[in-house]
Amino acid sequence: MIDNLVSAMRTLHRALIRYGIQDVNVTTAHSLGILESSQPSSLAKFRPNWDKGDLDIMLQFLHQTKSPFMVNPYPYFGYSPEQANFALFKPNSGLHDKYTKQTYTNMFDLLIDAVHISMKKLGYGDVEIIVGETGWAFAGETFEPKC
Repeated sequence: MIDNLVSAMRTLHRALIRYGIQDVNVTTAHSLGILESSQPSSLAKFRPNWDKGDLDIMLQFLHQTKSPFMVNPYPYFGYSPEQANFALFKPNSGLHDKYTKQTYTNMFDLLIDAVHISMKKLGYGDVEIIVGETGWAFAGETFEPKC
């Protein structure tokens, strides 16, 4: 299915244009499982074989059609008791990226920057990023805080 995704997106885009619909973007959502790493953000990158095999082709399409790259960042996937405040947007000392000199005070911003940096490494830093969904599991693991 992955091998046919961009082709299907192109077909849908052409159909919209053919029928005079030019203000609808064609995109698809991605879990952040597409990242090999996200910390520090400056060293983030997409998983091998997805970066050059699938995502660069999709990003090229999105760039050409001025459509956004959609991601679903869930801060709870990176949850640990030591980083609870960081994941939950509560006051914390933040995480400092020594390469960019930026300090992140929440997991959400760090994850979005990790995606952006990964896109830039493929030459598509100008493609807009949008969030499809995010949140915190209502009934997560027993050791996770309830929000």
